[in-house]
Amino acid sequence: MAFTIRSPASEEEYARYYALRWKLLREPWAQARGSEKDEFEERSHHLMAVDDNNIPVAVARIHFNTPSEARIRFMAVEPAYQGQHVGSTLLENLEAHARTHGATTIVLSAREASAGFYEQAGYNVIGPSHTLFGCIPHSEMWKDLEEDSN
Repeated sequence: MAFTIRSPASEEEYARYYALRWKLLREPWAQARGSEKDEFEERSHHLMAVDDNNIPVAVARIHFNTPSEARIRFMAVEPAYQGQHVGSTLLENLEAHARTHGATTIVLSAREASAGFYEQAGYNVIGPSHTLFGCIPHSEMWKDLEEDSN
């Protein structure tokens, strides 16, 4: 399946980006629209994978906690596109953005079901994180971008 990684470029594209984020990360747990956003949206770098029809099939974003530490949040891939290197390509693009803007480390909170994906990409589990909606355990993960670039 063909896809392209890019940032949303219009109000309509951002609407589709957020709609997919909500559909994959909030709707299955009966969460309200709007719960797919947080206070860091305006200062984040947003990326999406789009198919040949320019429809988002994966979403993610990154923001900086400090000048050297970035945080990835809200990463999700449509089930039909999982296992097609969409997530790993999206992750590589987020990491490249972080490096370009001075990050030396990236942190994230991964759902248990996704932790193995991040471990394959070089992330290490620091320890348990929050439990989302009282039923989705997360692990806090970390990656040293300087070590990874050697």
